[in-house]
Amino acid sequence: MRILWTDEALGDLEEILAYYYLEASPRVAEAVEKRIVGEIESLPPYPERIRESARVPGARELVVNKLPYIVFVQIREETIVVLNVVHTRKKFPA
Repeated sequence: MRILWTDEALGDLEEILAYYYLEASPRVAEAVEKRIVGEIESLPPYPERIRESARVPGARELVVNKLPYIVFVQIREETIVVLNVVHTRKKFPA
């Protein structure tokens, strides 16, 4: 099963990392990136283990462990599509 990031999800991740880079440090930004990407990459072979989203029809929500982010994904035949990476405080979808 492959993982495909949408442009929107990549933009979300870029904004998150830029924030940590500026507000904390490059090292913290790198750790945040590793955690978010690592959890997404751990989804295969059982992506259905994450809950269905009540906010985004047809999507599932991956709550990132120890970080305030939710990753919205769609599961297709042989692909996990990363739709968005959203801070838990953000009203989504807006």
